Amino acid sequence: MALTSERLIKISEHVYILSMPTNVGIITIPTLDNSLDIYLIESGNDDDTAQIISDFLKKTFKSFNLKAIINTHSHADHCGGNSYFVEHYNCQLWATKGEAALMEFPELETSLIWGGTPINEMRSKFLLAKPCTVNKRLSNEETIVLSTDNSNKQIKLKVISLPGHYLDQAGYLIEDTDNKSSLFLGDAISGRNIIKKYWIQYLFDEEKMKQSLLKISKIKADYYIPGHGNFVTEIEGLAELNILALLETENMILDELKVPKTTEEILKSVADRNNISLKTSQYFLIGSTLRSYISALHNANKIKLEIKDNKMLWQKV
Repeated sequence: MALTSERLIKISEHVYILSMPTNVGIITIPTLDNSLDIYLIESGNDDDTAQIISDFLKKTFKSFNLKAIINTHSHADHCGGNSYFVEHYNCQLWATKGEAALMEFPELETSLIWGGTPINEMRSKFLLAKPCTVNKRLSNEETIVLSTDNSNKQIKLKVISLPGHYLDQAGYLIEDTDNKSSLFLGDAISGRNIIKKYWIQYLFDEEKMKQSLLKISKIKADYYIPGHGNFVTEIEGLAELNILALLETENMILDELKVPKTTEEILKSVADRNNISLKTSQYFLIGSTLRSYISALHNANKIKLEIKDNKMLWQKV
């Protein structure tokens, strides 16, 4: 797959979106030697995708120095290209403390989803990125000055904690020299087209996901860029749609638990009601997601558990 120039969208003086299955942010900073310093937000799914991005950068920007990859979180579709870029450009990797730990030891992710040592079918590039060393651990609300131009205007990156989809996920608010701001959101929110296609999406903590969506809805920016889907210039409606998807799945589970069911039975019922034909990876990812919903509902005292005949049964309170 070759990337065409139509996929590159300039949204402010120094910031671009590279529209891909996982969107990539590009921050370009002119240097005194007429070259560019470039920072990427996300790196693609694997070495092949990273090479495609690399070839596109070389064709588009000619002379540049790749300074760092800044990851929102440690899922393979967002950081799977890290090792390629480090090998070919000797760039740095930036991420939050929790996500850095998972990027450095990615076996933790598949173990979290499985609940133990994962089966071999889970050791695919879609779930298991290559391990990589994170050079800079980012803190919530930290602001980093990436550059100061000739007029002393600054390009700033602010770290915004947005857990829920994953443990220590962050969003990045870029303030450019033309006073335009862009918020790269990772998987804290999904575009409308993605919600329509995948109503039930992976998450680690449903309650924190809701809190992050409410937080996002109050952040002012000129552009909001989800990890997957189209960018928007108004966020409240998209945040509401994402919250609605969470609440509808909650209600679906509660409706199923008018009679006691095991976790496996809930998974089958929810998949059937959504016309999802579960493949191996979907079974694990949606199953893990439903357990997160179950935890949230149980912690909110909306469902109760019972161990009966050596089975764990869930039922609506």
